Amino acid sequence: MYFPNADVVIHPALLVFLGLIVGTLGGFFGVGGGFLITGGLLVFGVPPVYAVGTGLTLVMGTSIINTFKHRSLGNVDFKLGALMVTGTIPAIFLAEWVNSSLEAAGVAGPVIRYIYVGFLSSLGLFILYDYWRTRRRAGGRASDREEEVTTAGLAQRVRGLRIPPHRVGLPGVGWIPTYVALPVSGIDRISVFVPVGIGFGIGFIAGLLGAGGGFILMPVLIYVLGIPTVVAIGTDLFQIIITGSVGTFAYALSDRVDPVMAALMLAAASIGSQMGASATRHIEPSRIRFLYGVLILTGGVAVALEEISQAVAGAGFLSTAASVVLLGSGGGMCLLLLAMLLRGRNNR
Repeated sequence: MYFPNADVVIHPALLVFLGLIVGTLGGFFGVGGGFLITGGLLVFGVPPVYAVGTGLTLVMGTSIINTFKHRSLGNVDFKLGALMVTGTIPAIFLAEWVNSSLEAAGVAGPVIRYIYVGFLSSLGLFILYDYWRTRRRAGGRASDREEEVTTAGLAQRVRGLRIPPHRVGLPGVGWIPTYVALPVSGIDRISVFVPVGIGFGIGFIAGLLGAGGGFILMPVLIYVLGIPTVVAIGTDLFQIIITGSVGTFAYALSDRVDPVMAALMLAAASIGSQMGASATRHIEPSRIRFLYGVLILTGGVAVALEEISQAVAGAGFLSTAASVVLLGSGGGMCLLLLAMLLRGRNNR
């Protein structure tokens, strides 16, 4: 099927399959699925900037669907999400300008793929390392402290940061402290500049890579702020709605979104999202983090194979291998989640 905006021919079944995977895994891991969407579109041969713009569009749609589901489960900290959004929005437009400059220089494709590989590989390895360390402390048994992570000390220090000004004056209101409580996230007191700063960094990554930023935000909320895993999942999705919406608007203005491609994937994603969100009620937080680490590692491998196939003469077969790795690992993960969901429900 020919997609005129992106000027590329792709079998629609591949896009439907990718959308189904993204919806399921997005609902389960609390990410918009951008690292899979954009990575998958790059593997399918979509030009990098169109992969980013179309990826953000699908991120927006899947996040809205999944946020409503997690809201019903009580997993969304709207106050924290709103604070992060204030830093996210300006960062997205800055990243879009950087992307346009990279495209004009003719290096957008390699740069985006290299950054993807670096981020995904580093995050995946750290998450697996953290899982191994916490399990080892529990003597290899299933721990009753499923939220324990190796960065608990770092999270306490970040929460305790005192960043000036400590209060601001508003006309007609008076002085307002710049510290808030986030009871849903289990935080008694934190400077508002911490989540705003995190939002800025995530927004820049989202605009640059078209990933909604969720693939980094969810681990940041868990390992840097010490937020419970299921709350990090729901809050991440809420924040990604804004990220995806603003990013989609920015790229649509430049006509870098293929709406037909996005509509096909979103229809499939809406089906899978319900199963993914429901699965978080039946699977332990530590296992969610472990599976997430495995997933993003395989995503990094797939994008790396695609880059090698384009950079090395005679290595075109690696592009096919990248497709198999990406879709195979995503599809296999969906089947695993379905099995774990069914087992969890049967054991209740």
